[in-house]
Amino acid sequence: MRIFMTQKGESLDTARSLWAATSSPGVPASPLTRNEKADVVVVGAGYVGLSAAIHLAEAGKHVAVVDTAEPGWGASGRNNGQVIPGLKIDPDAVLHRLGEPAGERLVEWSGDAPDLVFNLIDRFRMSCQAARNGWIQPAHSRQAVKQIDKRYQQWRVRRAPVELLAPERLPTLLGTSEYYGAWLDRRGGWLNPLAYCRGLADAARDLGVRIYSRTPVLRLDHSVARWAIHTPLAEVSARQVVIATGAYCEVNLVNGLRQSIVPIRTAQVATRPLPPKVAMTILPERQGASDTRHLLTSFRVTPDGRLVMGGAGATGGVENPSLFRSLHLAAQQLFGHLGRFEWEFAWSGRLAVTADQLPHLHEPVRDLIAALGCNGRGIAISTALGKVIAERLLSPDCQDSTPIPITGIRGIPLHALCGLGVAAATQFKRIQDRFDRVRSRLA
Repeated sequence: MRIFMTQKGESLDTARSLWAATSSPGVPASPLTRNEKADVVVVGAGYVGLSAAIHLAEAGKHVAVVDTAEPGWGASGRNNGQVIPGLKIDPDAVLHRLGEPAGERLVEWSGDAPDLVFNLIDRFRMSCQAARNGWIQPAHSRQAVKQIDKRYQQWRVRRAPVELLAPERLPTLLGTSEYYGAWLDRRGGWLNPLAYCRGLADAARDLGVRIYSRTPVLRLDHSVARWAIHTPLAEVSARQVVIATGAYCEVNLVNGLRQSIVPIRTAQVATRPLPPKVAMTILPERQGASDTRHLLTSFRVTPDGRLVMGGAGATGGVENPSLFRSLHLAAQQLFGHLGRFEWEFAWSGRLAVTADQLPHLHEPVRDLIAALGCNGRGIAISTALGKVIAERLLSPDCQDSTPIPITGIRGIPLHALCGLGVAAATQFKRIQDRFDRVRSRLA
């Protein structure tokens, strides 16, 4: 068993994660113990950082990646594993915020993001249990049916491969009669998220990228067109730096970056392998699903027949049992007619949420890029974001072609109170979900 500790004392007991228990071990990486030089240093070995490293290395750059723990230790190895196209907000809302053509460029880029994920998997022959059978978003209430209908229509006019599912088909397609409508986006899919991240790390190493685990960055210094990246035992000198730590940016390497996002804890639970007949009742066509609840619930079935439930209603610490209790109850609510489930794994992690629910790309000074804020769409958006970073560093004067606007870092007001705000918002959303359910049943 391997346990890594962050500065906040957070550990990941790998025995608690289904993905760690079922993934091939990553290629061992050692801490940085002697001074190194590189063209680019990437801080953070998650999807963003490793994707950036791969695309930079393919362009001939000498890249070093440093991480506080190991590849996939953070959000990249702890999520539900669903590869979802698009952003957290709808295409028309993106256009309203950014206008034309920037908004449409961002929408198109986000919709195509899963293509990059599955292309990388195929190209580097990654073993990560990947499947591309589509993604379903069911409506948890009668009111939410209008919401998914608008979302479906907005993607349909953009010629996306989407389908509005008839309510009478849902019990068969989902394995539950608890939903009132749904739409299917065939661009989506799922995978083992930790195995995928380790696959990215292996691909990066094969391209010559040096990856250093258990190497936290203490500070950055800049002088004479070079950066010095200081770690506990040694430093790396580089011309360009990428900050890709997401919700795990525990050291304020870039002024204000930590205050520009709210770290939200999400939880996942997984059953023991279900009886084959039960496993084939839930999502028999093997899509992934994430519903419209205010406290989103996601679910899918793994290749070995386990039900994996995920949700964002977690406000406690890593080991707090209340993180998982609501997911057990949600599974019973959706699939209780199939019998009781035997739960084997439970784990949690943090994701970065931005105030505008859009991914952020910052360049506070030339040759320093920070990216974060995938808002729960991490696998596809983060992988594509890494490629955008690489293209930006390779062609720093071509800003107009960047699908994500490069913006200044803006702190969230009263950020120090965000923990209390998240807890209050979670309770309020839980009440909203209960009210929606009761109102839909009465209707």
